[in-house]
Amino acid sequence: MEQWYKRVISGENAGLAPALCRSLFAAAAWFYGATVWWRNFAYDRGWRKTVRLRVPVISVGNITTGGTGKTPTVIMIVQELIRLGRRPAILTRGYRAPRGGLPDEVMVLREECPGVPVVINPDRVAGGREAMDKHQADVLVLDDGYQHRRLARDLNIVLVDATSPMGIPGLAPRGTWREPPAALRRADHIMLTRCEQVTRELADLAADLLAQWTGPRRIYQQYTRVVGLFDAAGNRIEPAGQRVIALAGIANPEGFVTTLEAMGLRLAAGFWFSDHHQYEPEREFAAIRRVAEDRHVDAWVTTHKDWVKLRSLAAPAPIWHVRIESRIEGVQAQLWRSALADALNRQ
Repeated sequence: MEQWYKRVISGENAGLAPALCRSLFAAAAWFYGATVWWRNFAYDRGWRKTVRLRVPVISVGNITTGGTGKTPTVIMIVQELIRLGRRPAILTRGYRAPRGGLPDEVMVLREECPGVPVVINPDRVAGGREAMDKHQADVLVLDDGYQHRRLARDLNIVLVDATSPMGIPGLAPRGTWREPPAALRRADHIMLTRCEQVTRELADLAADLLAQWTGPRRIYQQYTRVVGLFDAAGNRIEPAGQRVIALAGIANPEGFVTTLEAMGLRLAAGFWFSDHHQYEPEREFAAIRRVAEDRHVDAWVTTHKDWVKLRSLAAPAPIWHVRIESRIEGVQAQLWRSALADALNRQ
């Protein structure tokens, strides 16, 4: 369904029915856009009040739907805060949590940032107060917080995917914009993510184009690095041309395929699900099992955020997972660390 939707709004699907869908989406986008404009106008004029907490707040978000690498970026920031001797906590709304369970992103955050509180609360102000009072946090990292303007922040970071800087033009649901590009002006810093998937020239071009919207903001180029391939016990697997099946519930499966191929794995087939998919193994694994047997694969391979949901399920083959990390390199890394330290000292 997700891939069909993207083909329709991008214009890839032609014909009467897709055209009618685009017209309906455009009408819905007009009402959505009016709501977004009025809400931002009210905050800009001070008619809606923001709440400032007694500790610094760092927000990470985006203005497009789909994945832009927020979770790896939050992990990168939290790890840097720990190196600076701070006690961070992560605030999240708990998007798409399964009944009685935790969202996949929360499970990944807790694995990658052991000992760091992850407070789940749609009310970010209440979540921030809980993090301070219960966990003695002295800095808060707001996950997916760009549109959550009620909580004042000391550093406002927007992520933009270098492989598709502005997504499919148009406000949702006609396009993939959560806000118009002019909203980038609220950001203190822009991080251009997944720069390893484009050439240096294209990354520089994307940064120059973004500067037209953002004005004199710092634009950092961020790179995703593969930490390694791991089995269910957490042991590192050395890729050596193994034949695998990929499965994942992510917004950008093409990027995952590129990663697997760059590691030296041979992809026999791919099974893609919607972002944050909750697996039903009895129904969904049957087809994957048949393909795996027919093509004699060595293992199934998935992302870290999918593996945290799959590790407790019985599977007919080894399930390996890829772990990644985000990094800013070279001179920009020093500039980023200085900007982060300055934000902490403003409080």
